[in-house]
This record gives sequence, structure tokens and C-alpha cells, in this order.
Amino acid sequence: MRLPLLSALLLSLSLPALAGRPATTEDAGTIGPGGCELESFVGHYPTDGAPSVGVKSLQIGCGASDNTQLALVVQRAHGAGASLNSLTLGGKTRVLDGGEDGASVALAYGLGAVDGPGSGLQTDVGYVNGVVSWPLAPGFTLHGNLGWTHSRLARASTTSWALAVEHAANDRWDLMGELFDNDRTHRPWIQAGVRWNALPNRLWLDASWGWQTGSPHARAMTLGLRLAF
Repeated sequence: MRLPLLSALLLSLSLPALAGRPATTEDAGTIGPGGCELESFVGHYPTDGAPSVGVKSLQIGCGASDNTQLALVVQRAHGAGASLNSLTLGGKTRVLDGGEDGASVALAYGLGAVDGPGSGLQTDVGYVNGVVSWPLAPGFTLHGNLGWTHSRLARASTTSWALAVEHAANDRWDLMGELFDNDRTHRPWIQAGVRWNALPNRLWLDASWGWQTGSPHARAMTLGLRLAF
């Protein structure tokens, strides 16, 4: 697998790390000023007739102001005898706060670099993502995204969209269902996720399972945690 191809694959898998895990769809919430979160996940991405891809991710994010957070993400993707490391600096700014009853709007953005075998760190990825979160009913929130990314090494730009429904089942459990795709595959992903607040407002554990419509059949499985401090 050539470096540009693995770079493009890592791009498609890394953006969820900047989102509201375990969902791929970003939400409009931001970390409060002075607060920080450490987030990590492992992912397995098998595809029929092709080598599977594994991803390990570690992210630290902190609130920079009342409406902006910044995050640094380190990831490693490996598959088909090749591996690729990435470093991404991302941010999210809330431009409209609708509170508990109205829509909130945010803009997520970032720049990333990759370090493949035999090469140094190379600037690669830039992205911007428009985000809206809208309370539907008590305990239910709709999240929507429209984004654009560009990989310099893969020489490719991609427009993406995502829709998710998040349900706060109780004080400890959140359930998620989502649909997302881009203008290159035209084969939407369907994904379900669950998040458990193991230590109230301190430690969350999460998992997701998804599959891509069409052929060849592709699947995605992740396990993760988030620690607030």
C-alpha cells in the first residue's frame, strides 16, 4: 500500500477522533475554559477482499475560551504491511449557543501531518467542518455536519456529510445512531454507538460498530475512553 493511499485512509479514519466519540458525527459542544479531556480509542476496519486496517489514537483537548477548544491528536494506522503516523492540531469554535432548547452551531477545523516509513514529518491534511446540534425532544439531540478535507499527499479533496441522533437514556448511558458519507464513495456508512459515564462527569467508556452499504462490504469497530480533568 503506497504512502498516499494509506494517508488518504488515515484521513478518513482520523476525523472521528476529533468528534464526539463514539460517533463520527461532530457535535456543537465545546470544553469549558480551563478544562481538559484525554481521549483514546483503538479501531479495527476490515473490508472484504482487502487487508484490514487498524488504528490507535490518543488525543488531548482543552478549553481555550468560553466558546473554543483546541486538541492535539496522535494516531497510527497500519495495514497491508505498511504503517503511517499522523499528528493533527484541531479546533472547534461555537458560533451560536442555542442552550437546552435551541440549535447550536459550531465550526471545526484543523491541520495534520504524517510520518511514513522512510520519510520525515510531512504536512498533509487540512479540514473544515460545519456543525449543528438541535434538541429534538427531552433526551434526544440531532447532530448534522457538512465538511471539506484536502490531503496533499493523496492529491484529493473530499466533501462529507453526517447525521446522528443521540439519546441520553439516563444519567450514565448515551446511545447513538448515525449515517455519514462523502462525495467519493457514495456508499453511506451506518453506525451505532454506546457511551457509559463510568465515573460521573469524569470517565467515559465507549464503543461503536458500523458497516458501509454497497460492495465490497466494509465494517468498523472501535473501543475508547475519555477522561476529564
